[in-house]
Amino acid sequence: MSLDVVGRVCDGPLLPYRCLMRPAIEILMAPSFAGDGNFLSAVQSFPSELDRVNVLRRAHASGQLDQFKIIRGLVHHGKWLEAIAVFADGLATQQLHRRDIGRSRLNILHASSGDSVQAVLYCLQRLTRRPENSLRVNDAEVECVLSKVPSMQSTSSGASFASMAHWRFCLQVLSENYASLATSGGRGVMPGNEGRRPTQRMVSLLLRHSMPWNVALRIFELSCRLNMAATPYDPAGASSTPSNVLIINRVAHILHAHGQRQRMIEFLDSVLCASPLSPSSELLEFVPLEFFSSNRGVPERKPLMVEDKVLYHFVETTMNWERALTLLRLVEDQRAGAVTGKVKPLQVISASVHCTTLKMLRRCCAAHGELWLHSLRYFQHAVSGLHLLDCHTHPRRLAQQHGDTDVNTILYCILYETLLNLLEEPSGASIVLREKTCFSLMECVTARCGGRIPTHMLLPNQMDRLLPRLGVGEPTVPNFEERTRVSMKLIMCVLVGLLGSTGKEGLKSPHMTPPDAVMFYELQKLVCRVAEYRHYLMRLHETGQSVSNSASPRKTAATEKRVVQQPFQMGLLWQTSLELLGCQCRACGVDSMMPGTLKLVYLSCATSGGQWEAALHATQCLLQHPGAVGGEHCAMYCSLFGWERALAVWCRHFPQQMLREVSGHAKGLEYCMQSLECSLE
Repeated sequence: MSLDVVGRVCDGPLLPYRCLMRPAIEILMAPSFAGDGNFLSAVQSFPSELDRVNVLRRAHASGQLDQFKIIRGLVHHGKWLEAIAVFADGLATQQLHRRDIGRSRLNILHASSGDSVQAVLYCLQRLTRRPENSLRVNDAEVECVLSKVPSMQSTSSGASFASMAHWRFCLQVLSENYASLATSGGRGVMPGNEGRRPTQRMVSLLLRHSMPWNVALRIFELSCRLNMAATPYDPAGASSTPSNVLIINRVAHILHAHGQRQRMIEFLDSVLCASPLSPSSELLEFVPLEFFSSNRGVPERKPLMVEDKVLYHFVETTMNWERALTLLRLVEDQRAGAVTGKVKPLQVISASVHCTTLKMLRRCCAAHGELWLHSLRYFQHAVSGLHLLDCHTHPRRLAQQHGDTDVNTILYCILYETLLNLLEEPSGASIVLREKTCFSLMECVTARCGGRIPTHMLLPNQMDRLLPRLGVGEPTVPNFEERTRVSMKLIMCVLVGLLGSTGKEGLKSPHMTPPDAVMFYELQKLVCRVAEYRHYLMRLHETGQSVSNSASPRKTAATEKRVVQQPFQMGLLWQTSLELLGCQCRACGVDSMMPGTLKLVYLSCATSGGQWEAALHATQCLLQHPGAVGGEHCAMYCSLFGWERALAVWCRHFPQQMLREVSGHAKGLEYCMQSLECSLE
């Protein structure tokens, strides 16, 4: 058993202390014993600092402390100064092996900061008895030095000086370790026997620092002479960005940062004439758009090829939404020209990019009052390759237009982001038109999807964006009254898409996959959330308060007195909840129901005006199936509607539960006892 375990399981640290301090300490200090992390943990359990120091001195004098593990532990906690002290002691006592010396040096360099790496490197060189001011190190240590970035100072001049000193030091390290980077008279010397050669990763790390543009071009020229940038472009390896691509992007960025736009254009021209290039997201912010089109002025120049992950990051971070939309069109045209046949924009650009573009419009255009127009135009463009029909189309034609599941998933995700954008802007004259547009879009998309909604789009993190939970105070989202109607319309469109216009045909359509039971459960939760908001609105109208963020700022006396606005009444809520329950039973079976499904139906009925008869009807239908209704449903029904409602039904099926519910009421208790006696007879 380890000594630290002994210290933890015993009442106190006396036992491990006696083990270390007893006369048999020579056994522990035998050559086969080494003080590793467990040994140090046991020492730390001693209550007295003097005892801890004595034990460590004994172990140190016997040479039984694992110096490398101690250095590694200190480095892990960022204590590189203490690690250097232990490293120096290990070298002085010759307790570090040659392999451990190299690993310790690298660990200490990794733990140092960009501001201290120069001093740390010189200190390590001195400790290992290498020539003074020598920077000869191995490749791993060179990469470690180049990866360091000095911290930004409080003033721009201080930051510039620190950065300049660091990249000059990095150049000195490279030139001293690699003969191919040595300079003579301003020109690179390429001896016949170059010996060690730097790697692409080293040059890429070096160019991360802010340096003069002419120095960056010089480094790029040297990398080309070393055949570092001659790696052929491999479309299959687009998922991993090669170092030469990072080098080119960084040089272009440095040229742009120093105002050398024309030099940057000439630089990219020369690079693209040799091979295609995948630009970085920061390069997309300022590179001329003509570089994304082929055969424009320079026939031999290849266009910039943007990867999906780069396009996503650019759209997610940019504030120039007009440039982003233009760039998306260019990428679509570029990819469409690379394949034969008609290509749909929905499939050319990934779904994540489409959704992020709509989020970008919400972030950049919300203050201009044109968010809903730009979002609607983008949605129409994204689905331009699809033929969308409304929900009133003949079922046979609807079945013909049902696409594959992947396309339908992408389509619904784009629809959802569009709906959020249409509902994001404050109330105004366009709110009625925006609401009608939401209805129309939902009818078309859900008809094509056959009423199937991707399950991940119904999870709480998504539904909270459309209609968040109603807290204690006022709702925080804009246009929450319109959001309730849009949410209810979405549920109705799903039911219409599932059932079809002729009854149950949609549930067993051979063209679509069966609906998921989770979808029905999440829709039931959405019905409950809508009911809570409508109940809140009813209380506002009853007390005569105005809705601060309702559909229209202009209110007449007639609209002020109206309790609930169209297009749906409170009765539609509990009816919709029952329809969802019946649809789930027919499509997925009663066994697919979770216990919370019936509870959600109860909540919808209770919030919609205490519809206890509707809740009882749903209960009686499910009682025909064993296990569908439990005692918790009985308790919830009584708490929402009262124990007087449906007392006979609950006593017949759950007598023990009903006895607990009516224990404080004499009449109810008497009825339950009579019911129990009748059942026993």
